[in-house]
Amino acid sequence: MIAIGIDIGKGKHAAAVIDDAGRQLCRPAFYNNDREGAEKLVAALAKIAPPTEARIGMEATGNYWIPFHDLLVNAGYAVDVINPIVTSASISGDVRGRKSDKGDAEAIARVLLSGKAAPHARPDDVSRRLMALTRHRSFMVAQRADAKRHLQSLLDAVFPEFHALFDDMFCRFALELLRAHPTASSLARAHRPTLAKLVGKCCRGKDAAAEAERLVKAAKRSLGFGSEVSDAFGACIASAVECIGDLDRRIAGIEKLIDEAESPRVANVIAQIKGSGKLLPKVIAAEFGDVSRFEKSPKSGRTSGMYKRMLAFAGCEPRIRESGKWRGRVRMSKRGSGALRTALMQIAFTISQNDDFFKSIYEKHISAHQHHKVALSYVAAELLKVVCSLWKSNRAYTVQRPATQVINMPRSNVLEK
Repeated sequence: MIAIGIDIGKGKHAAAVIDDAGRQLCRPAFYNNDREGAEKLVAALAKIAPPTEARIGMEATGNYWIPFHDLLVNAGYAVDVINPIVTSASISGDVRGRKSDKGDAEAIARVLLSGKAAPHARPDDVSRRLMALTRHRSFMVAQRADAKRHLQSLLDAVFPEFHALFDDMFCRFALELLRAHPTASSLARAHRPTLAKLVGKCCRGKDAAAEAERLVKAAKRSLGFGSEVSDAFGACIASAVECIGDLDRRIAGIEKLIDEAESPRVANVIAQIKGSGKLLPKVIAAEFGDVSRFEKSPKSGRTSGMYKRMLAFAGCEPRIRESGKWRGRVRMSKRGSGALRTALMQIAFTISQNDDFFKSIYEKHISAHQHHKVALSYVAAELLKVVCSLWKSNRAYTVQRPATQVINMPRSNVLEK
């Protein structure tokens, strides 16, 4: 077999070719990250060996590998996508600490030849669409959170008491009020009948006149009333409010697309559990991709322990550190998709609040004086165990009886925060 290693880069990729004896068949070379560069690489490989006698390995570097991967697969080559951690361990064996793109490409080829690559499959089109949408939503949600924190810091300078006027300072009425009167000085001078109309529009059931009077009095008592820089801060506050409103609309649009997108089978399985919601099952399904690849152990071929392999893929498996008599604390490895881990912990919390079975698991571990996040990790593990069982048997979820004792998991599965 001919092993071809490709070190993926933003502008260009390095490629190295070795035979099954580990000998270089040609000097490593660079190819541009465009169609011309990809076609040039395919032409060069065709002179060495036909696609049926070659296997290509590349690292999953950002999104740069995806177009190159697809073109090579369409050209008839078997392409393995390798975790960079695996090749990094091989490269670190150089005692002189040498590192180069061409050297990395050769190291990828040698890892591929050794059989230690543990390649993962490229997500199917349904998963890729969902992943693009759900990750973009997460990006915008993070931006909105930053915008809210920035708005709060601006208000602290010119209207520090504003947050105490509302149960939720980012509710519709609060944002509309800031859009019209962004500072304490502006609100103190507000026309009361106009302000009362705004109250009546956003807050049904309240005495509009009394609420308007309360807000004006609070603004006049504010530490920021009469600030000499309130005009500049007011412009910034109004801009931040517009930014939050724009992000709210964009997030709602993306969530509509996610809701309308085709749902993978595993997402439908998860969605049967009370409290899972509509969004999180799709996020989890998109990040896992084709779950059938977790059915068998890559080492032993056994079908048991599917949920443990899924936990490991998410980076929720334990990281054990031991040396002689020293025993370190067991923590999550966090070697995997952060978006997947976040979604698993979020859904673990929501189902533990709504489903009696998962609620009992959470409460038993809390009663055993374990940390909130540790208890959630047990709920997440049990969730994947249930999902794997339902996915394999093609059965519907039925409400299970609450757990009567603390789940007895091996030491290697006890996770600390």
